[in-house]
Amino acid sequence: MNKKGQALIEFILIMPLLLIILMSLIDVGNIFLNKYELGKDLETIEQLYQKGDKKELLAYAANEDITFEEEGQNDMVTLKVKKQVNITAPMLTNILGKKYTIEDSKTIYGEENNGEENEQ
Repeated sequence: MNKKGQALIEFILIMPLLLIILMSLIDVGNIFLNKYELGKDLETIEQLYQKGDKKELLAYAANEDITFEEEGQNDMVTLKVKKQVNITAPMLTNILGKKYTIEDSKTIYGEENNGEENEQ
């Protein structure tokens, strides 16, 4: 009996599954990396929002392919950012889709004039 041929056949049968698992791990790692970067982008957007520089804020969001929303309630403002991440792993696209949306938000104290200080 030829043991080398048996090992080769077993390897050929297992290899596609191992490649799919490896590609899925890379995509999941990419999602976590983008989530971390989105958190840093949210901090930058928060600083621009508090300065009251809406034009630069929107330009930054467009440059980074980020969707920006703000929701105000009383004196609190919630800044929300979203970004699409491409998924390439074959089985993971069946679960998450070809594009996965990551989101982050932060609630800050905001005045009616969007962070500009009142002069009295």
